Amino acid sequence: MKRLPPQQPLTLAAAMLMALTSTAGAEDKAPVTDGPVPLLPEVQVRDDLDRPNSPNRGYQSGIVTSAKTKQLAKDIPQAITTVTEQLMLDSNADTMKNALRHVAGLTFNSGEGGRIGDNIMLRGFYSFGDLYLDGIRDVAQYNRETFHVEQIDVLRGSAAMLFGRGQAGGVINRVSKQPGLVDRTEVSATVGSYEYGRVTADVNKVVGENAALRISAMKTDAGSSRKGVESEREGLAPTFRWGIGTADEFSIGHLYLTTNNVPDFGVPFVTRPNVGTLTDTRITRRPLDVSARNFYGTSSDYERNDTHISTGIWTHRFSQDTELRTVARAANYKRDLWAVAPRLPGGVNSSTVTDATVITRGRQARGGEEDTFTVQSDLTTRFQTAGMKHEALFGIELLREKADRWSYTAINVAAPTTTVGNPDPGVAVPAAYGNRTRFNPAGYTGNSVGLYAQDQIEFMPNWKLLLGLRHDRMDADYHTLASTTGITTNFNLKYNEWSYRSGLLYQPTDLSTYYLAWSDSFNPTADLYQLNNNVRYDAERSRTVELGTKWELFEGALSVRTALYRATKFNERNTDLEQANSAVLSKERHTDGIEFEAAGRITEKWDIFGGVALMKAQIDEQYDGQLLGTFGDVVAAAGGTFQAGQAANANRPVYRGKYNPYSVGETPRNTPDYTFNLWTTYRFMPNWRAGVGIEGKGSRLAYSIGQCDSAAANATNAWAYTACAPIAQGRAPSFVRTDLMLAYELPKFDVKLNVLNVFNKRYYEALYENGGFAVPGTERAFQLTVAVRY
Repeated sequence: MKRLPPQQPLTLAAAMLMALTSTAGAEDKAPVTDGPVPLLPEVQVRDDLDRPNSPNRGYQSGIVTSAKTKQLAKDIPQAITTVTEQLMLDSNADTMKNALRHVAGLTFNSGEGGRIGDNIMLRGFYSFGDLYLDGIRDVAQYNRETFHVEQIDVLRGSAAMLFGRGQAGGVINRVSKQPGLVDRTEVSATVGSYEYGRVTADVNKVVGENAALRISAMKTDAGSSRKGVESEREGLAPTFRWGIGTADEFSIGHLYLTTNNVPDFGVPFVTRPNVGTLTDTRITRRPLDVSARNFYGTSSDYERNDTHISTGIWTHRFSQDTELRTVARAANYKRDLWAVAPRLPGGVNSSTVTDATVITRGRQARGGEEDTFTVQSDLTTRFQTAGMKHEALFGIELLREKADRWSYTAINVAAPTTTVGNPDPGVAVPAAYGNRTRFNPAGYTGNSVGLYAQDQIEFMPNWKLLLGLRHDRMDADYHTLASTTGITTNFNLKYNEWSYRSGLLYQPTDLSTYYLAWSDSFNPTADLYQLNNNVRYDAERSRTVELGTKWELFEGALSVRTALYRATKFNERNTDLEQANSAVLSKERHTDGIEFEAAGRITEKWDIFGGVALMKAQIDEQYDGQLLGTFGDVVAAAGGTFQAGQAANANRPVYRGKYNPYSVGETPRNTPDYTFNLWTTYRFMPNWRAGVGIEGKGSRLAYSIGQCDSAAANATNAWAYTACAPIAQGRAPSFVRTDLMLAYELPKFDVKLNVLNVFNKRYYEALYENGGFAVPGTERAFQLTVAVRY
């Protein structure tokens, strides 16, 4: 396998870990001091469900901070799913993507279309713009890890009132491991099928009366059942925290993560036989029927990401009920991609394709760099007035973003073609293949200010009313450079948007909650989507109405919830940066859904985490566009000519911004009717646990929506007409994947065996939503982990 050059940060980390662990005590205990008693001392009450310095109990979440206030999930009038550290460890979820396999109602997009890194759909809506780290935006394009994470919270539904611009699906917030007042060291090593190797270390060292240092580190070097696909990752996350539990608490930390992958764009879709001319929108394509091991990229392909995130936090506690938490963060993200998107020749269908059929290796070559600086300050307080109890939040967020992106297409070079039956990833490529000559750079600089307030009022016994309001102002300067002409285009966009949140809770007992919630969100055309070609579109707007229940069963050991919702989006943007003629996807669409979820412990020996999501989604309305005249009038006004055979369209109407009406009534892309997940373990002997995991998803559609009844000219001012027509859809089939786990556990030593995809099911874990290809998931794989704690 390819090797990265030695990395200095991990060398430094090794020395720091050795220094810390050499003084770590053999027992897990808080230090005894003669100093003053802290204002809010940390209390360590533990049982065999708990991990020291963690807020969670096994698979069950504890205090949740992703809604900006410290609350139990049952007190939040919104569906929330927490993937805990123990669940990630048991299932060997080494990336955020693998961890989110435990979340019902969630699917994955693949990497073509101008985006790389984590690309997620939640409740049928894009959520890659709703990724957060400790409550701060973290939407850059990179592949996220779990070695430094203690939990992942998925707050479902529109959430712009809490987080600013966002989508209808919800927010995905990673919560970093924090230093605590218990000495603990844990080191693990994993080896497995397809040359999988991973080493992690997590060291927490108390270094004073109320101070601690925690360092998490990781090195992963892995192959794949997709022959030729590789991943090399390493990361380091040190955090120093002092004043723990006192009136003034501080922490400072840094996340360093680098990846060097051979990217995988999967297998192409192929047309079914005898499709003919479409008279209605229907399914005509499916993934090419080949071995899941066939990789049509090359070993010279690369995806490289470097991420640096520095965070400082100051928490000032005025009293037990009131605190001010201020966070400052600076982040830098760099990425480079040179990959292959496999494509079949036109005219080939599933009955004519053979092992000798040629596959073209379409070039995907681009890079980018992003810098963000964020200051966020939240004042939370509890008080009582007029006989009513209040939990109030007041906050401000300042965000500066600078993003640049470019392609590497200045030199006309591509990998040699291959064939269906002989992928040959080791093929020799031209000398210029993989070059980093920048072409057509574009970017923006944005400044955002958000002000928000929220109050949860217990206005009578057992009843609470939640009201929230936020205003966001964004000022963004865009620039694009046409490298061939040298022409630079500059323009500015400003947005001023209000967001709202409301909810009504009824809690007849401490173990039951019933709620009705309404929330909305907005998303301007900005960093996530195409740069606008100097066109201002109204911001996307989303709203969610949700009716739910939450119960704590078995004396609080098992948390169960249900949610019935409708999420609606208006002015939906296209997110494919390479689909130049499509700025929007729909004028209005919605998802109706119901969810069921359980997390916790059924008996002292039986733990469970599972969920079911049923979704019915539909595109409701499409853009009609602006009539410009007939095709002949448009060509004449431009002084152009008709391309060959196009004169017959002279009397047809031409619109600006008309999107295919055949999409109305269709199911949105990559939105299955159902998903489900289950992870459960049983301790059948004092030191032995066995587990099984099941993940299932319904079939998912992939198709393109573009402008139609439109006209465009080529370089010689010869014009062609594109008429609206039924849509040829692709479909990735439904699947069920099963994993197994067997663990032998002692207080200071574990051995664990994970079997992934035990029945060797061929399935597609992600798909390109425009329908070009789908990415197969792993074949059966074995992973053996040894962990030592002291």
